[in-house]
Amino acid sequence: MNASLPHSSAVDRVEFTIGRILLDEGKLSAQDAERVLRLHKEKKLLFGVAATRLGLVTEVDVQQALARQFDYPYLAPGEGGYARELIAAYEPFDPRVEALRALRSQLMLRWFGLGNKMLAIVSADPGDGAGTLAANLAIVFSQLGERTLLVDANLRGDGASRLFNRAGGMGLSDLLAERAGADVVGRVGEF
Repeated sequence: MNASLPHSSAVDRVEFTIGRILLDEGKLSAQDAERVLRLHKEKKLLFGVAATRLGLVTEVDVQQALARQFDYPYLAPGEGGYARELIAAYEPFDPRVEALRALRSQLMLRWFGLGNKMLAIVSADPGDGAGTLAANLAIVFSQLGERTLLVDANLRGDGASRLFNRAGGMGLSDLLAERAGADVVGRVGEF
């Protein structure tokens, strides 16, 4: 007779993983995890929902655990000092970020897969969000571990500098006119 473990659904494995992450991070104690599991089974709630209902963790804690589980790099709100418009850095499960990842996949298949190495996002109208799209797209590419260079060639403003909280002043036009050196190029932290 073969002894086997009881069947567990994918949801149970996900919840266990979130619970394990929260335990490992010290956000839950073993006793707290048992309380969460009881509520989870009693009310048929997701583990993270049960833990937040009990007031043991915050929604941010659960989102960070999910991001870690699914290997989505993620910053806590305010971390890094970047603008809130960089949703790919702060809100990995937002539907707009899912759309950015879908766009990234299509670009990888249909553009970069053909050997292209660069992509330009251009706009004729100021304020239409092209710079924010380019910045968020750069983040989702970098989250894959892809070498990513974002060049803000908008000569009307300092959009990327503002979004990434970089000291303004000198920029691409100064570099091209040789009024500035390569030190105007800056590395942004990890995402």
